[in-house]
Amino acid sequence: MGYRSDVVLAIAFETPEQMEEVLAVYAMDPLVQKHNIMQEWRMDDCHPRMVYFAESVKWYPRFEDVQAVSCIDQVAGQFASKRGFNYGLYYLRYGEDVNDVEETHGGSDRELAHALSDLVTVHRSIEVNI
Repeated sequence: MGYRSDVVLAIAFETPEQMEEVLAVYAMDPLVQKHNIMQEWRMDDCHPRMVYFAESVKWYPRFEDVQAVSCIDQVAGQFASKRGFNYGLYYLRYGEDVNDVEETHGGSDRELAHALSDLVTVHRSIEVNI
């Protein structure tokens, strides 16, 4: 079965128009298309931000579907450097091992990135049914 993780990748922009431009390019990425990743993102109806959330997935950087999800940072980064778009990125991965946690705040705007982390709450629980 393999090692599994719960993953959140969230990205926010200053304006809906900036998000739309970035998504138009991101959606054209061959791996994004091959793995139909656009439909995996949850769009916020009120703010220019979106979230990818997956539970119990094999999350290895060498996997194509992981590369497809993660390349949003590269695409947004190109817009940030060439067009001056600001964006925030928040990444959280919880592995099966309680101590296996990765969390990063990235992008060109740290305030946007930290605001995204406020959207995520982690609950770990044990249930015993006798």
